[in-house]
Amino acid sequence: MTKISTLLVSVSLCLLSACGGGDGPKGPAVVVAYGDSLTANDARWVTPSEHWVERLKSAVAAEGVNAERSVTIVNEGLGGEDSIDARDRLSSVLAKHKPTHVILLHGTNDIPPYCPACPDVITRPNIESMAKLAKDAGAEVIVGDFTLKAYGGEIAQAYAVALQAAARNTKSRYVSMVNGIPFDNANYAFDGIHFTDGAQEAIKNNIAEALFPMLR
Repeated sequence: MTKISTLLVSVSLCLLSACGGGDGPKGPAVVVAYGDSLTANDARWVTPSEHWVERLKSAVAAEGVNAERSVTIVNEGLGGEDSIDARDRLSSVLAKHKPTHVILLHGTNDIPPYCPACPDVITRPNIESMAKLAKDAGAEVIVGDFTLKAYGGEIAQAYAVALQAAARNTKSRYVSMVNGIPFDNANYAFDGIHFTDGAQEAIKNNIAEALFPMLR
């Protein structure tokens, strides 16, 4: 065998094995749910054990998502936080948890009633900045949308469009967190913004549908 042939064989073996050609075990996953009071486990709105992030943690084991790798889910929700403050806080959260996946869930506190421009002018640029920060830190990103139905159809539509654009512009995954949840007293608190215990399973299912395939 010539030296060139030997070299080609060696390179091929390397690509198939030590150089990463095979499917090796995945490292630990750390998922950060990063949002406002709709993410924070605040007993004023939801029974803590029923909260969607807690349900997501349970579902990781129940559905075998952690069968081949450890999966840790961290709740970094902070009640009352807008996307400007969230953008400024994110670097410290990334440094603390070193996440592999980040779910961005801000925007609710950016938007006063009757301000249809706010989602695109305020929320979208800040979500895009946060997505870039997370991706630069090595994390995959999901942009979650808690569409603001209480503010009316115009705001709700503008909010959804802005978050979809933020996901598209940053090559992130978009998820409607309220898909399949009726806007009624069984699922929403008296303010029409926060959710009851009754909505938590549906919220969990919406994010799990997007997140779990990324973890496997």
